[in-house]
Amino acid sequence: MKPTGAGSPAAPKRGRAPLVLLIAAMLLIGPLLVTIGSVLIARNNDLLATGTRVSGTVIDVDDGPESSDRRFGAEYFSSGSSRHVIWADWVSQAKPELRDTVTVVYRQDDPGSAVIAGYGTPGESVRGLGVVFTVVVGGAAVAMLFASRKGRRKRS
Repeated sequence: MKPTGAGSPAAPKRGRAPLVLLIAAMLLIGPLLVTIGSVLIARNNDLLATGTRVSGTVIDVDDGPESSDRRFGAEYFSSGSSRHVIWADWVSQAKPELRDTVTVVYRQDDPGSAVIAGYGTPGESVRGLGVVFTVVVGGAAVAMLFASRKGRRKRS
């Protein structure tokens, strides 16, 4: 609304700072998730290269309709004969069956810290979510920024 005469109020101006802060925050979340996922994957790869390998037995398979519901549990025994259970993700072409044997790799000084060789880890999911978030939210943020600029030009 433009002032039409004395006593008519002008339309309040909206600051761009909240929009810019929102866009900046949205653009940082995706790369942050990619970084966290990459660090988790690097730690698992280090464990796979240097850890102690033992055989484990699949004791539970969750076969949900969503790919995020596809997890399985495996039981293994560390060198101190203590029992541990680890959970991992599986993809459709690598579904384990109950009582299948899998290779578990654990840290000698922390037998509870383990991965199952050849199956998914949480780091992969986090990194994938970060990539999707970066593309979708980044594209939306750029579109919002351009729409905001275009709207400002029309009002000027």
